[in-house]
Amino acid sequence: MELKTYLHKCLTPYRELVFDVDRHLERIQRRYARQIACHKGCACGCRNLSISSMEALSLAGAVQDLPRETAAKIKVRAAAVSFWECPLLEEQACRLYPFRPMICRTHGFPLQTIFNGRSSIGRCRRNFKNISSIPGDAVIDLDKINLTLRAINTSVMDKTAHVLQLPDRLTISEAIQLEIR
Repeated sequence: MELKTYLHKCLTPYRELVFDVDRHLERIQRRYARQIACHKGCACGCRNLSISSMEALSLAGAVQDLPRETAAKIKVRAAAVSFWECPLLEEQACRLYPFRPMICRTHGFPLQTIFNGRSSIGRCRRNFKNISSIPGDAVIDLDKINLTLRAINTSVMDKTAHVLQLPDRLTISEAIQLEIR
């Protein structure tokens, strides 16, 4: 079986998680549309972030599926950007929006996490302004998503270790430049 086809099959659980998270985010956006300021053109959190090796494989596959000229343009940009720039941004929009990593999908939404034994909720300061508390059904359990991501990543990397040796995390730029044949 071709490596790209094999990887596509291995990434099925990741795509299912993305689907579930996207449905949850869409419900929050519909229910709290007046409280969500995020929109196309808002790139305040777009950076050359670190992502899991599994997400890097997904992103690399999406780049390789683009027309050759477009992929080459993105790869040139990826080689030149710093941490402060996302190589996928073009005219303040994500060039591969449907394939963006989980950290990009959830950015700006109210994210609950446990840090040093204490629960905290972080969000973009532009969202849920002028309210005393964020509604519980608008809060995303980031620890649960990350735990699931780690489990899927471990499974995918175990299944692909015989053909790929990747670090645990890569930047978006590094992911874009991966070659999968």
